[in-house]
Amino acid sequence: MNDHAGRFCEADTGAPCSRGETSGPMGVAGRCVITRADRILLVQRAAGSFDAGLWELPGGKSNYGEGLGQAVEREVAEETGLRVEIGRPFVVWHLTREPYWVTGVTFLCERWSGEVVLSREHDDFSWLTLPAAQDLPLATTVIDQLEAYAALLKTGEGR
Repeated sequence: MNDHAGRFCEADTGAPCSRGETSGPMGVAGRCVITRADRILLVQRAAGSFDAGLWELPGGKSNYGEGLGQAVEREVAEETGLRVEIGRPFVVWHLTREPYWVTGVTFLCERWSGEVVLSREHDDFSWLTLPAAQDLPLATTVIDQLEAYAALLKTGEGR
């Protein structure tokens, strides 16, 4: 990855980005599908936050030098109070949250323990069936993550 004036280039070619453009800083995030019986845990973004009132899967951005799996486990604990052991990734997604370009990965949750205790980032939580979850007002990219999870369930791998 090339750094031009503190910004990342779109291509690792050693040359400036096409048309003289550069992209903004990049971020990496992870989410986790946590299930209880046939229900998925979703959390609702707090009033006054980015995507306020919208629902999302637990997780968040990685810190510098932190592995993505470690970041997901930390973020889930911070947001929900749950301790999770993540499983395999099943979908990669991208979003722009100015000034960042974020690449994210959603993982299956192998095991979890504890009771949900929300951080200030979220106002509510719910354990929902997949169809009920898909009917909620969802944060950016979450519908794609839930559709990928539904496809995984059809193969029998998402349980």
